[in-house]
Order: sequence, then structure tokens, then C-alpha cells
Amino acid sequence: MKYKVNPVSIPNNVAIRRQPHPKDGSISEEQLQNFDDKFVFYDVFIDPDVDELVGIGPPALNVKPYVEDMKVWVNGRQRKFSFVDYPEHKVSLLKARVPHAERYEVVLEFSDATHEMTLLRDSSRDLSRNPTARGRKVLTAISKNNAVEWIDEWIDFYKANYGIDDVFIYDNGSDNLEALEEKVGEKANIVSWNFPFGPTAKRFSSFAQPVALNHCLKRFAKGGVLFNFDIDELLIADEDRIMSAVARHKVVYFESHNVPYVNPGKRDYSFCDFRYRYPERKRTARKFVCDADANFLISPHNTWVKKNYLLASRLKRNKPDALVDADAYFLHFLGITTNWQPDLDKLKEVPKESLVEDDSHIRMMPVG
Repeated sequence: MKYKVNPVSIPNNVAIRRQPHPKDGSISEEQLQNFDDKFVFYDVFIDPDVDELVGIGPPALNVKPYVEDMKVWVNGRQRKFSFVDYPEHKVSLLKARVPHAERYEVVLEFSDATHEMTLLRDSSRDLSRNPTARGRKVLTAISKNNAVEWIDEWIDFYKANYGIDDVFIYDNGSDNLEALEEKVGEKANIVSWNFPFGPTAKRFSSFAQPVALNHCLKRFAKGGVLFNFDIDELLIADEDRIMSAVARHKVVYFESHNVPYVNPGKRDYSFCDFRYRYPERKRTARKFVCDADANFLISPHNTWVKKNYLLASRLKRNKPDALVDADAYFLHFLGITTNWQPDLDKLKEVPKESLVEDDSHIRMMPVG
């Protein structure tokens, strides 16, 4: 299934533009070409479970006053809304209560621009009407130009070993999108996510991936469990152990072993062509499985819960050190890459004499 989102951007003839996060320091002109300076929201949708209009996008940063000054109209009536910016988490959220309806005519009225959209209630995501949606396991990742065979095997691996019910691939403007839809369109949902990915090596000014993760958390994974693993990552773990940990702690983290590029002797290779990994376990860049409702915001490597106090609320990070499954890990296949960051040298050949053999993923890969 294909999902089209409802983006909202600052018109080209409006002078105001988002500036990079100041913590990232200077950014070259070349890097700025990948920076998102104009999108306010990447998607606006209806949360049918609580009758709420939701907008999710990159952090507003310096354009926050511009967004806060807008008016929100739903089915002809102006609605009060909340808008909260989370610059450190690279995401912002708009919320407005709406009446129960099957169709919503939404107008976002800014000081110098108006955005109109028609939104439909997605009853398949309404937990009150569709109780079978509760407890579903959702796998998500962002992808651009990855080989469709890699993505197909990645989906099959997680469905066979972890009982994944829904897969959401956020496609970041792939050239092979038509081939991807033809190959996996029956077993995965493809979300059009054609937004600037962000300047590489700039932690606070790259928005496409963190907003995609939080979009999946809040739109598609509600009431369920979210698996956060990239296209080049395969989890080696026990399903029952994972679900037990999530039930107890609401999130479980996993460390990794890098699987370097050992020449497979052919051009059309995939996961099963690599069976040697580094012996040392990588304890940074952890990934996780989490209870979607219990976690308020997520990033590629962390999760946060919202703590309410007498006069305010704040976000508290779930400390991964205390929530790591020491008996599990994921394999990060450096050779499964489009090499879009050549400076990382992921395709550098490594002699297998310095590695250890690990065929766990091969034994777990479904046959046929």
C-alpha cells in the first residue's frame, strides 16, 4: 500500500526561512543544499482514536513565532491548537481537538499563506473500532535507492522471525521507487517521504529520519510495538524475550556487531553473502523495540517518555544502559549500502582472517 502525506511548506515568495540549529556550528554551502529550510509539517492527519488533528514536522527553530501565529480551521470553525517545538529531538508537533466526523476540511491560515486540505478518518487505525489493531508489531525504516532485493529480504526476515504485522518504508525520493512498489507493495506500506534528508555529520540539522520515526510512532504504530531497524540491520534475538522485556520496561535496546565488506565474488549480493563479523560488540548507535504508546518521542537510537509534574511536563530519556538485552544483538551489514556517504568507506574490503564467522542470520532467513 502507498501512503501520501500532506506536507505544509513556507511559500517560495515568503522571505522567512528556517536556519540550521546553532549547535551544529558552520555548515558549508554544499551541505546547506540538503538542509530543509521551508517545510513546516511533513504530514497533517487525523488521529481517529482521540479525535485529534495532528501535524508533525521538523523543529521550527527560528520560524516558531511564524507557526504559532497561524489559525487552524476545521470544517468551517476555528479551533484552538497547541504547538510544541522540540529542537533537541528534531521534531515539532501540532495538536487540535476536532469533532467526530468521517471527513475534515482543514485550513491552516498563516500570516501570508493559506494551506487547504481534505482529510479522511482512517477507521483502520481507530483502536476503539478496530481492537485487532492493538498489539500489532510494526517495523519501520527510511530508505533511498536501496536494492529492492535487499529490502525484500529484510522484510521477509523480520516477518518470519518476529511476527511483524505491518512494515512502513519511508521512501526518501528513490530512483527505483516503481520497482520497489512492484516488488514489496503487497507486503509493505511505502510512505512517500521526499524531504531533504539533512546535511551529513550535522546532528541537530538533519530532520527526515527522526521525523519519519516519530510519524510512524504516532500515526501507524499506536497501540502496538515498534521495531526500529534500518534496511542494513538484522536483529538476532528471541521474539518471546523481546516481547516480555517490552511488556515490563516498555522498551528494550540492542547493541550491534558490524559485518564488513568481505568480497562476495559477485555484483548482485545480499545479506546471506556475508557471514563474517567483527568480534567486538559496538555499544554506541543502539537500536530498539518499544511500546508505541508508552514512549512520547523517539530518535534513531533513543526513546523518551513524558513526565508530568505539578506545573510542567518534561521529557526523560530511557537510559539504554539499563535496558539492553545482553543476550541479543543486531548485525549491521556495511556492504548493504548505496554508498551515499563515501567518506565512511563502508565498501572497503576487509580480510576475513581478522573476523569471526557468524551465520545466525543465514539460519534465520526464511526459505523459499
